Amino acid sequence: MDQPLVRRHPHTLSSLQRTDVPLRSTGSIVVFDLDNTLVHSRIDFLGIRQAIIARLLEVGALTEPPPNPRVHAIPEWLELAAGHDPRLAAELWQVVDRFEREGMLHGTVEEDARETLDRLRDAGVRLAVLTNNSVGSAEAALERFDLRAPLDLVLARERVPALKPSGAGVAKAHKELGRGLIAVVGDSYIDGLAAERAGVGARFVAFRANLADLAARGVLPWATANALGEVPDLLGL
Repeated sequence: MDQPLVRRHPHTLSSLQRTDVPLRSTGSIVVFDLDNTLVHSRIDFLGIRQAIIARLLEVGALTEPPPNPRVHAIPEWLELAAGHDPRLAAELWQVVDRFEREGMLHGTVEEDARETLDRLRDAGVRLAVLTNNSVGSAEAALERFDLRAPLDLVLARERVPALKPSGAGVAKAHKELGRGLIAVVGDSYIDGLAAERAGVGARFVAFRANLADLAARGVLPWATANALGEVPDLLGL
């Protein structure tokens, strides 16, 4: 069987920006984003937005194209579609699903993803993945790269009341995994907003994120990391 492709990055603890006392507690919870955090798909997120926007323009749900497709997260564009016509939203979710399946075919995995999950698990941390991807694509990626076993919970879009940047998924993970101290690890501003909006005191660890983009959207990370292996050290484990 072919070995999974691995994306390698050096550990650079010197680049870590600590902004608070480390989270340190058996029974604490870490929620990981999936794409561009644990794994790296080839999902064309810009292409998804462009396809959605083109259809919204075609049916009159938009009167003119936005100056930047990233002005809204993909779920927010789909909420706009649903407000126009629920059938349109259902159609566009199928478009998203096609992009996801195609993008996962050529994915890679962070070199230290499994090692990091195992280290956290061995320290008594409860682990979840929270993704806006479908259950099918998320579970397939986790199984392909041997990341499923350490996880207590996989929350994909069919399993949460609302998608990131909503805090509903983080709040659900917090409730189902024991209501312990909680951190969210992800690369995007929507991960940071989800942590904040959950209302459970979640701390956002920005993983190899565009800090200027976070700041522009009002997201202030608790800490930053350039390698997953830094996360246990951040949490004092």
